[in-house]
Amino acid sequence: MPNFLARRPPALTPALVCAALAPAAVFAEPVRYDYAELAFAADGDLRGGGLRGSVDFGEAGESGLYLHGTAFSLSGDEGGVDLDRRVIDAGLGYRHAIGDFWAVEGELAWRDDQRERNGVDLGDAGGARLSIGVRGSVSERVELRAMAGAFDAGARGTETVGEVGLHVYATTRVGFTTDVQFGDGGEVLRIGVRVRF
Repeated sequence: MPNFLARRPPALTPALVCAALAPAAVFAEPVRYDYAELAFAADGDLRGGGLRGSVDFGEAGESGLYLHGTAFSLSGDEGGVDLDRRVIDAGLGYRHAIGDFWAVEGELAWRDDQRERNGVDLGDAGGARLSIGVRGSVSERVELRAMAGAFDAGARGTETVGEVGLHVYATTRVGFTTDVQFGDGGEVLRIGVRVRF
């Protein structure tokens, strides 16, 4: 007589894993690089606003070049000291498509990071930024991004820079975005609205 209690469940095979993940892949869509953002930005007690945008030279879901730009301005009082910070970052990026929904990104940009304390200019840190990371869609309405790199900050030396972001779309074109830009220069939290074109 066969011993039914001794039977073990079938092993988890790659085919079963792919089948389980298939519904999410069906509803994902290629990441679009044509967008504009308006965001609230904060770094500790500093508050302000920011803009970001990108223009794509290729087809969605394929490898290609894109232009990108970010700017934000922060001000506030920290320990009785008035602080101001302005950052402009613009350059050229290249994405290498991995499948239909993910890409490895590389960006070369010019970054200017200006700071003031009690109205005294602490000097501009302007130089090249080089970053690499990944970006992709996990569903039709959810997109993830992670980048890390280095920034030639002039007299301050070479600084590490990075970003982790989550973008959730209410429609196929309009959504909400949140990301943290981190590095030796501080951590900036951005929360905003994105429109894809």
